[in-house]
Amino acid sequence: MNKIEVFLQNLNPREKFLFISFICLCALFLAFKIHDHFLEDIFQKTLVEHNYLALNEAKIENSHLKEIETKLTKQIKTEEEKLKYYKEKLHLFSYD
Repeated sequence: MNKIEVFLQNLNPREKFLFISFICLCALFLAFKIHDHFLEDIFQKTLVEHNYLALNEAKIENSHLKEIETKLTKQIKTEEEKLKYYKEKLHLFSYD
């Protein structure tokens, strides 16, 4: 620590200001660099999680739509059988 103190004491005020400014700029640069990587990691994790959630939502929606499709198919078959039954009854009572 003594060498640094001696170095700083030997500097004139302008050199001290430039040296301190340089250290602050380096610290700021490192902070932005670390922050940038930190944000990049967070966004990548968020995108991966978002894609995973979107995929799960799509799978759930797909299974729900398949259930609706099977219900509607059964309902259509039931309605077709009713229609066929009513046509037969109508044919029995028709006066052709």
